[in-house]
Amino acid sequence: MAKRKHQSGYRKATDALEQEGRKQCFIIYGSSAIALWRHHGKRQQAITRLFEITSEVWQDCARTNQHSMIEMCDKETGIEIQNGEGKSWRDLPYLNASLNQRRMSEAQWIYMRHQQIKWIAPQVMACIMIALHRKYHFGFDRCGKFYGQVEEIRMEFDADPDRIREECFKLTGIDVADSVTKAREKSA
Repeated sequence: MAKRKHQSGYRKATDALEQEGRKQCFIIYGSSAIALWRHHGKRQQAITRLFEITSEVWQDCARTNQHSMIEMCDKETGIEIQNGEGKSWRDLPYLNASLNQRRMSEAQWIYMRHQQIKWIAPQVMACIMIALHRKYHFGFDRCGKFYGQVEEIRMEFDADPDRIREECFKLTGIDVADSVTKAREKSA
C-alpha cells in the first residue's frame, strides 16, 4: 500500500482557494456570457473579445501585488464590490496593500487563505466589470444592472458551474473552461 504524502495546511488552503477560483470563474463567466447574449444582444465574437479583455485585466492586476482586482474596479468604475458581509476591500490587507503588512506565521497565512475564498466571486465579477467598462464604457448604472442580470442567471441555475457552463455553450457556443484556461495561461 502506497503512503500518502502529507500536505501542509497552507498547501491545502491554497488548493482550496484555487479550486474555488475555478468554480467561480465557470459560474460568473458563464452567467456573464448568458446575460450578454440575452440582455445586451452580444454574440459569440463580442463575448469572446470581452473575455480576452478580462485576460488583460487579470494581467494588469497580477503585474504587482500593490492592488487587488476589487480595488482596480473601484478606482476605474467607481463601483466597490463587496462579498455580502459588509466589509470593504479597504479594510483587508489581502485586498489593500497599503495596510501594514507584517510577516505572518503559517497559521496566519492559512487563515488569510480561508478568508480570501469569500472574495473570489467578487474579484471575478470585478474583472468582468472592468472589462465592460474598458470595452463598452459601462458606468455605475449599466454595471449595476449587469450585475443583477448575472445574479439572476446564477440563481436560475442554482449556482451550479456545470449547468451554467452547459447552458452557456448551448446558447453562445462558448466553453467558459477555454476562457478561464486562457486567462490563467496569460497571467502565469
